[in-house]
Amino acid sequence: MRFRVLAIVAVAYTVGAQLAFVVFDADSIVVLFLPAGVTLSALLLRPRRDWPWILLTVAVLEVLIDVGHGLAPLSALGFAAANTAEPLTGALLVRRAVPGPIDLAQRRHLLAFLAFGVVAGPAVGALIGGTTIALDADRGWFSSFLPFWAGDATGALTVAGTVLTWRRSALPRAATAVLVTVAVTTVGFWPQHLPLFYLPIPLLFWLGFTQPLAVTMPAGLAMTVAANTLTGAGRGPWAALDGPIELKTATLQLFLAVAVLGACFLTVGVTERDRAVGAAHQLQQALLPAVGPQLPGIRVSAGYRPADLTHHVGGDWYDVFAAPDGRIGFAVGDVVGHNLAAAAAMARLQSALRVLAQTAAGPAEVLAGLDRASAVIDGAHMCTVAYADYHPPTRRLRYACAGHPPPLLLTPQGPEFLWEGRSMPLAIEPGPRPCAEHEIPTGAHLILYTDGLVERRGESLHAGLNRLAGTATTAAGQPGTDLTRSLLNRIPHGGPAIDDAVILHLIFEGASAPH
Repeated sequence: MRFRVLAIVAVAYTVGAQLAFVVFDADSIVVLFLPAGVTLSALLLRPRRDWPWILLTVAVLEVLIDVGHGLAPLSALGFAAANTAEPLTGALLVRRAVPGPIDLAQRRHLLAFLAFGVVAGPAVGALIGGTTIALDADRGWFSSFLPFWAGDATGALTVAGTVLTWRRSALPRAATAVLVTVAVTTVGFWPQHLPLFYLPIPLLFWLGFTQPLAVTMPAGLAMTVAANTLTGAGRGPWAALDGPIELKTATLQLFLAVAVLGACFLTVGVTERDRAVGAAHQLQQALLPAVGPQLPGIRVSAGYRPADLTHHVGGDWYDVFAAPDGRIGFAVGDVVGHNLAAAAAMARLQSALRVLAQTAAGPAEVLAGLDRASAVIDGAHMCTVAYADYHPPTRRLRYACAGHPPPLLLTPQGPEFLWEGRSMPLAIEPGPRPCAEHEIPTGAHLILYTDGLVERRGESLHAGLNRLAGTATTAAGQPGTDLTRSLLNRIPHGGPAIDDAVILHLIFEGASAPH
């Protein structure tokens, strides 16, 4: 494996160094040095026991290539020292900041890579290499340091960034992105006096917004190579720019680096957003209990739908559990908010309700206890809760609603909203809560839900409730229909939902239903 890695490094380094001399060379000052990224990525991907072999290979190749192009042996040794000290410095610093596997899609890893691998390491190399150029070619030190640093930094950014983010699964998309980027960059950099050099930037940013780094980084490398090649051939605005050569080369690399970095940061931002949305969705699902298909005397299903895709965590919740004396308790609640604070308040209220239900005399006492609990739970003020318990042997349902929409009962006689047992939301008017009872016929459906299912902008609540009753009645009368999914996904409405929606659907069976 070591010899294979050394062979790959040797070939890639040689090709990049030859390009630096033949294609990117401008008045004896290297503009873009791609091998800087080859060595850096090799060090970052391999264990430290392989570093001496990699650096030795690079040093020998650098001397041979430089001497082959007519440089003095002493100058070749100076460049070999620069091109080994540079990646070694960058790799050591990056590894100190990121000890484990490097993932440039994580902001901390990307910043460490940029600060140490792209800025600090090439600066060390430019100190040595710039001094070597200044002594060998009788140039000013700064005019030698600046293009050396800019060329190595851009090479480290684009090549090492591409290698570190490479994924085989993204290869077809990356290849397409590279071809399109080269074509657009050629169009942008071909005219000398027509300012079209910015054309690749929208493409690169679009890739950054829609594609992973495994696609964005190769496109950035393609743009960098194409722009430098065209400039070296006398095309584009930088070839026609008046002024010192070191200023032209440094500003070209700066322009390219800013474009690539902008696309990278955009990609990382989108990736972090997607990861946060996924984590929030998992958190929401973890906080909502898994309900079995059948409990004693009832069958239960439940579902949750966010109002939009910008948030996947909020305060809507449901619960089903065994209560004392053979009863089954079930609840639906709504805490105001669509963030982690609302989810935390929801989780605490849910736990409090379960505890209260084990000792309370009935739903009214459970809600009264939640009034007291909500006073010490941040974010629980003004939340709404519907709680009920059902006794299968007697078929008696007891229920109470604290500011919550009324449960919907479907029987052979038709839909009926249970408006009794209603009171204000939690912590508004602490005190005794009303409770109602209802005898449930076999085969009846009970639907508890949150207001996001029925409320729409510009529409009365009465219209939303009628729509729910009609859709639920139709779905319940069709054998094999998933009523919960029908209500969440197919309920007709005249406008967008303004809140998340939770549904708890219960079907009441005979008293002797299997456990």
